Amino acid sequence: MTRWRGADRWSRDAVLYAWVMSMTVMRVAPVAAQVAVAPGDAPPVATVRSARVPRLEVSLLGGVFGGGDLGSTDANLLTNQPVSGQTLLFTTRTEITAAPVVEGRVGMRLLRAVWVEGGLSYAQPELVAAISRDSEGAADVRASSRLTQVVADGGVQYRWSGRRVAPFVMAGGGYLRQLDDARTTTATGSMYYGGGGVLVRLAPAGRGWIGRLALRGDVRAAWLRGAIRLQDERGPAVIATAGLTARL
Repeated sequence: MTRWRGADRWSRDAVLYAWVMSMTVMRVAPVAAQVAVAPGDAPPVATVRSARVPRLEVSLLGGVFGGGDLGSTDANLLTNQPVSGQTLLFTTRTEITAAPVVEGRVGMRLLRAVWVEGGLSYAQPELVAAISRDSEGAADVRASSRLTQVVADGGVQYRWSGRRVAPFVMAGGGYLRQLDDARTTTATGSMYYGGGGVLVRLAPAGRGWIGRLALRGDVRAAWLRGAIRLQDERGPAVIATAGLTARL
């Protein structure tokens, strides 16, 4: 009888020991599965995070839209005494002055280094006409009228990306509209440009919202066609802008 009681006690102890070991394994196994990763094995899917690459940029810029010479015209009087010919009455020279410009631009990444970009700019240069060389010796006269100038353009940008500094080149074209101050003369045409610039991040990309901001500056040569002009071909105007860019 004593023998069977000892066997029962041994059986109970074995069952209790097995139950304690199974509970221990159940608690430790999930932790070990999270921590222990064999060399060469891929980490668990839940722990892998892919960095989000910004594909959209919004820029707010301000600067100067350079002026340009629109050409000159001579006013002549036809004469036939003593021989037929022309007599100069006066000369008119016209130009557009440089003016502050405000510009908004939206860019989208197509490839690793290629962006497409659209912009809308607003400026109010002056159209200046100077009359000189009067045949009767009158004093030179200078008259001006303020223009409202709007440009909507699109272009391509190629960028060399760095950790904090990213230089780029750009080219494009768009629609040009000019309206004089009296709202009596309206001219529409086109604009083509080429140039370059640089983006400088305010902080590394992982620094929250400030890591999405960058300072931007660029310089472009712009050719205006079909707008207010006297010459058939007007030389390029220089556009220089600077401002802030946000990556979305």
